[in-house]
Amino acid sequence: MIDRGFVAFLIGRVSIWAASVMLSVALGWHIYIETREPFFLALIGLMQILPTFAFFIITGFIIDRIQRKYILLICTLVEFVAFAGIFLAMQGDSISLPFIFYMLLLHGSARAFQIPSEHAILPNIVKPDKLEKAVAITSTVSNFAKTIGPLIAGLFIALIDKYIYVVLLFIVLISFLSYLFIPLLKINTPTENGIKPLLSGIRFVAKKKVLLAVILLDLFIVLLSSVEALLPIYAADILKVGPDGLGLMRGMPAIGAVIAGIVLSNIGPLRYCGILLFGAFALCSFSVLVFGFSDIFWLSLIALFVYGATDMLSVNIRFTLAQTITPDEVRGRVSAVFATCTASSNQLGEFRAGSIATAIGPIGTTILGGALGLIICIIGVFKSPKLWRLDKISDLRYSSEQNK
Repeated sequence: MIDRGFVAFLIGRVSIWAASVMLSVALGWHIYIETREPFFLALIGLMQILPTFAFFIITGFIIDRIQRKYILLICTLVEFVAFAGIFLAMQGDSISLPFIFYMLLLHGSARAFQIPSEHAILPNIVKPDKLEKAVAITSTVSNFAKTIGPLIAGLFIALIDKYIYVVLLFIVLISFLSYLFIPLLKINTPTENGIKPLLSGIRFVAKKKVLLAVILLDLFIVLLSSVEALLPIYAADILKVGPDGLGLMRGMPAIGAVIAGIVLSNIGPLRYCGILLFGAFALCSFSVLVFGFSDIFWLSLIALFVYGATDMLSVNIRFTLAQTITPDEVRGRVSAVFATCTASSNQLGEFRAGSIATAIGPIGTTILGGALGLIICIIGVFKSPKLWRLDKISDLRYSSEQNK
């Protein structure tokens, strides 16, 4: 299973994800310290997600027709340009916020194509019977990057301040060089023409009720309970732990995810996946509640750790489920739907958090989000009993093959 192509994919993915999360930490800190305005933290997430909606219809269409390796390379180059622009914008006496937001739009445009391409290319690299373990390995190393990234970002902010963006440029370059070693892959190009293939991914998801339920649950729970945009406020004004503490808080969810991923990658196929999924969603929302009520740094870190570990469990189940029941000829478009909803839930969740925090404060926003997440989870159990009763994900593969 572990061949040169898969290793190259892992290194490229880890590097670009590390750079992205470090960018979020650095921008969140620098912009909040300069403005003391939560709404600008909300705009950081919004600028990155708008391109995902703008390109949504054509993203999967392109991924299913163009060599996915080339898409990854082009997107990485575009991100290099965006990171370079942000570095330049940070070098004046005052931060050029409009230019930074333009560069975030460019960064978001690249991610709009890159993330679903990463999803779609993985089943082409590994064998079907190894996909679940490959998902766990990929998610684990990605979350390892998300763990190290914030910690390193906090350290570099303290040491070199705005020159951290030079480090990010170097990391993006590593990602580009790694993607060069991914082999050219066979693409099962769809035979449909016109507007029909553009909507195939949406139709497929709508037809697969279990997949639709998984996507909607993640969309609403993360949208309502996301707290990462508020962490600079907690670090500066509530817990008063500075940039090092911010890096640690941003890293704790990834640490939890890494540990959960290591466990998942070393066990066999999961049983009782529906119960585990809803349990992960519920515990994730509860951890947000604990974080909202906490004014103790170590308790806040534990809550963020649980937040990341439970999210990793749900990611493993959701991603494996989506790739298991999706045929390769429509995988790019379905991955675009999947990635759009996932990315929008994260980024719009940050926008929601920053916007509401402007009105009711960060603590009230966090507590409200955790409570709403629990409510959505309970509603989901009653609205999707088939997902709740799901045992092994492989059962869905067999069901899909019988329905062909």
